[in-house]
Amino acid sequence: MLGFFVIVLLIMIVIATALVFIFSYVEPVYFNNGTGHLLRKFSFIVAAILVSSALADILRGLNYIYTLVFLSVTPAILYVAFVYPLNLNYEISLENIIALQYGLLFLIPLLVIIKLKPILKYDSKISKEVFLENKTNGRPIYFGGLAGVATTHLAGFSISYYLDNTQVGFYMLALTMCSPLLVIPSVLGTAYFKQFAVIRKIPVKIILLTLIISLLAIFIFLFIIEDVIIYFYTERYLPVSGIAKILIISFLFHGLGDLINRFLGAKGKGKILRNAAFIVGAVNIIGYTLLANFFGMNGVVLTRVLGSLTYLLLMWLYYKNFIRNSKNVQK
Repeated sequence: MLGFFVIVLLIMIVIATALVFIFSYVEPVYFNNGTGHLLRKFSFIVAAILVSSALADILRGLNYIYTLVFLSVTPAILYVAFVYPLNLNYEISLENIIALQYGLLFLIPLLVIIKLKPILKYDSKISKEVFLENKTNGRPIYFGGLAGVATTHLAGFSISYYLDNTQVGFYMLALTMCSPLLVIPSVLGTAYFKQFAVIRKIPVKIILLTLIISLLAIFIFLFIIEDVIIYFYTERYLPVSGIAKILIISFLFHGLGDLINRFLGAKGKGKILRNAAFIVGAVNIIGYTLLANFFGMNGVVLTRVLGSLTYLLLMWLYYKNFIRNSKNVQK
């Protein structure tokens, strides 16, 4: 089954990268802000995002917990290991930082796939099962993902268009520094994924544990972020600190929402997850166009927070509704 998923993933990567490459030649016609060559240069970012997120879902479904943890933490560890010595001896450009970040995000999943040794063979039986599941559950989640997840990546385009590419680098670096917070609910959600399929509701202890650990991590993050930036990147990168201190709130909201998302996903509630993603996508589109235009970087960061808060509130409302309906069925 793993081999079938890898084949599908490779096809998706080729198509998505080609679309970005084509758009890079169309972009100057409509926007004319000199980012076409950057889109071509960093078109591999699309492949990195696809392979890392898709492989994480595959490993979660196969219950390869340790491999999933390796996939989640290794890119960040290697990023720091590379950046620190380089920064001591050379001046690192923002383009090199972005290339390193997404290069590792692309390379590590490839190494994991090679290590798993998937058999790249088409199986008609597996194909029918996958397409049936995709029709009832996967397709709604996919279309929701286009609206919810994909629209978060509009931030980079908005910053580049309304501000400049330097601010894009600052924003991406801030995202990188905040992203480890998502590991906490993700690990708990993955560890309990199989249990979620059979239990009626999320145990209170899991929610409390996630919240307590996340708040503790945020407190530590706010306490050390400026010193970390100065130590690794020099004071010229201090603007990243202000962005990250606000962005971290969105990661808290999103992480808690992801925990509930795992539960609802295990219950096969793809359609309501799709609906939530459509709403979050609408918030993102409005924010990354209007707020980014009028308030610049503050508008972009605020959009990220509002989108994540909307996501958490929707997940909680759908979760409570699911619990209420479950009680009615039992009666």
